[in-house]
Amino acid sequence: MDDPEPTLRQDRGYFDRMYADTLDPWNFETSWYERRKFAITVASLPAPRYRRCLEPGCSTGTLTELLAARCDEVIAYDFVPPVVRAASARFRDRPSVEILEAEFPTFLPDGTGDLVVWSEVAYYLTDDGFDVAVSNLGRWLEPDGHLVAVHYTGTTDYERTGHDVATALDRITFLRRVTTLNDDRFELGVWQRIADDRDG
Repeated sequence: MDDPEPTLRQDRGYFDRMYADTLDPWNFETSWYERRKFAITVASLPAPRYRRCLEPGCSTGTLTELLAARCDEVIAYDFVPPVVRAASARFRDRPSVEILEAEFPTFLPDGTGDLVVWSEVAYYLTDDGFDVAVSNLGRWLEPDGHLVAVHYTGTTDYERTGHDVATALDRITFLRRVTTLNDDRFELGVWQRIADDRDG
């Protein structure tokens, strides 16, 4: 008998319930907390410009909009069909932004890029899921490229805490932390891909 597939992230039903009545259950579009956090996230980017950015869990594209101003190309994705449609409509006239329906952590687009942004996504991952995410990160992120991880640090019932995510990333041998920001409600870190290490 085959072993069951490992569970990689928070149960899909959680997200279905969150999005049942609204496309913006976390108020990404209207909350000052969220708008400030997104502005800080983009301000934390060490390079003035990036060639190719990957953003999982983009929802309707609020942060994607800010990233697009700093990147030649953004590949953003989510697995909830209504928010993917909303994000696609938002960027229909922006050929530099590609919106896809796909799942984190298993999806990995072709090629490589120099920026990955994990905004409020990695604390939904189980240990198996986190391992998959890090493996894919190692394959996709180019030498000297940056990973930004920003997560809420308050009490949740997610698979791990926001601080746990940052601590785990500090143990990844192909990453070097270059920025740390501890806000009252979230923790943000930026890691750089070590240039001579391509083991994922």
